[in-house]
Formats: sequence, C-alpha cells, structure tokens
Amino acid sequence: MKYLFFFMLFITLCFRCRAQDPHFTQYFASPLTLNPALTGFFDGTYRLALNERQQWWNVGSSYSTTSVSADLKIIPDDIPRFDTFGIGFSGLFDKSLSGALLSNYISASAAYHKSLAGEGRQTLGLGFQVSFANRFIDFSKLSFASQFNGDIFDPSIPVSFENNANTKYFEINTGLLYALHTGNGNFYAGASLYHTNKPTETIFDPSGYRIPFRETIHGGGEVNINPLSSMLFSGVFMTQGGINDELIGAAYGMKTGDDFNNLNSTKLYLGFWYRFNDSYIPYIGIDYNNFNVGINYSFSSSSISGYHPATFEVSLIFKHKSNSNQASLCPRF
Repeated sequence: MKYLFFFMLFITLCFRCRAQDPHFTQYFASPLTLNPALTGFFDGTYRLALNERQQWWNVGSSYSTTSVSADLKIIPDDIPRFDTFGIGFSGLFDKSLSGALLSNYISASAAYHKSLAGEGRQTLGLGFQVSFANRFIDFSKLSFASQFNGDIFDPSIPVSFENNANTKYFEINTGLLYALHTGNGNFYAGASLYHTNKPTETIFDPSGYRIPFRETIHGGGEVNINPLSSMLFSGVFMTQGGINDELIGAAYGMKTGDDFNNLNSTKLYLGFWYRFNDSYIPYIGIDYNNFNVGINYSFSSSSISGYHPATFEVSLIFKHKSNSNQASLCPRF
C-alpha cells in the first residue's frame, strides 16, 4: 500500500509540474506572484517579502517553494498627489520530485495606481511583469531501474536520456486592481493573467509545449470592529490548464495598543482558510512595528491510500513606513 501511495504521489507531482505554476496558500503575502498590479500597493515607501512553502512534507517526495521580492514607490513628486507608481523585482524558486526538478523564475514588474476620487479613497491599478524562467531536471537525484545492480541502486551507473532536460523562456504577465477605502474599512478586487504570450517549454515534451494561461480573480478587505480589533477576509480563484484552485477565509485581528492607527503597536491575527475539495488551513499572524509574520499549516480534507498530506508555510514582510499622511490605504489581506 505504501508503494502504491508513492507511485500515485509521483504521478500527481509530475502532472502538477506541467499543468500548474508554483503558488502559495498565503497568496496575500506573496503579492508579486499573484498579480503584477499589486506592485507598490502597500502602506509605506518600500516592501521586502519572503515566503517559504513545504508541501506534503510528511509523506516523502515533497516539494518546496521559496519566493523573495522587493517593491517600492517611485517619483511621488512627479505624479498627481494621490496616485502611486511602483516597481518591483522578485524571484520564485521551486523544487519538485525531491529536488530533481528545479524551476526558477526571475521577474521585474511595474504598476500605476490612479486615484479615481476622494483623495485616493478609490484607486484603479494596472500592472505588467516580465519574467525569465529556467526549468531543468537534475538526474543525479533520481534512481532508475537500470541502476539496480542486483542488491542496491547504484547512482554511479550512467543513464542516458534523449529528452531535453532544460528549458528557458521569457513570459509577460499583467493584472488589474481596484481598491476602495471607507470610513470603517478597506476593500479590494483584482484579476491577473500570467503567460499572456503563451511561451513554449520543452522539458516534458521535446517537440514543445505551450504553457497555458493562468487566470486569477482575487479580493478581500478589512472591516474595523472597534479601535482595537478588525475582521479580515479574502479569497482567490485560480485556473490553469484545466485545474482550478479556490481558497476562501477570514482572520480576526486584535491590537495590543490603545490606538487603532498606531503603527508601532502589535497586532495578532487568528484565522482559518479553506481550499475547496483539498484542505483546511488554520492561520496565525502578527504585526510588530514594520514587520508582518504569518504561519499556516494545511490539513488535507481527503486521503491518498490512507495518507493525509500536510503543508507548512511561513511568510515574512518588512514595510518601511512612510511619514506622509498620503500613504496608500490598503488592507492587509
């Protein structure tokens, strides 16, 4: 039964590697991999983000995803007062099949957020991103039937391959983002389209495979309950290559200070997300000064041959706060 599980896991991972991009459960903490229009959409002058995901770590043959990004607001004195122009850079690094399949993505993005009315209380943002992708297979981390010497698998036995184990390409991504600030909360809704030029990769098919669009719709908000607490909520729908990914959830935020607008107070978040037909995801987060930290642990809602795969994810964001009262009005999720 155990070998059957790992065989099914291997097939699932291979199919995922071709059909879906790497992504995060804490999608709201990895903005530049979700929507290019999120570039520059934050309170402050610049933002640094780090995300780490260990998926199915408890059943073997897991894969890990790491994201690092930096974005900042530029030329504030050369654009209308309540507009924002942001640029960003990011790297996404994914290891699948126990580290045998490596996927690296380096991106540069830019977004302009136009104030529609009310001193920036409504904005519409448009973003673009250019990415360079490099995916390759490290065959030294795989074992094959021809390497079995009768007693053990001997990795020193050479194995020849005819297929292309390396692929590189450029891609273009784009997105839109609408944000609304009211007297009692912040709200946003966005949409993005990745692989708009449908680049071709050859790592799984020497004749060439056109990468399908990744289409995403997402939204969320924060509603103030009282000066010391708020309720946050968000959801995302993502589809690529016939595979859908749907998450929805909410978190309750509690502030330790006596001023809801005090940037130096600590705020604790307790929440729960649900990935449809897949997993339950408790979440805990904390804001301390300019740092935001989030941790979640996903429990599978179904089993594969009696196993319940689990996923661990952590995020860290640093935002250099602006002393200006004109900082963008942005929800946390």
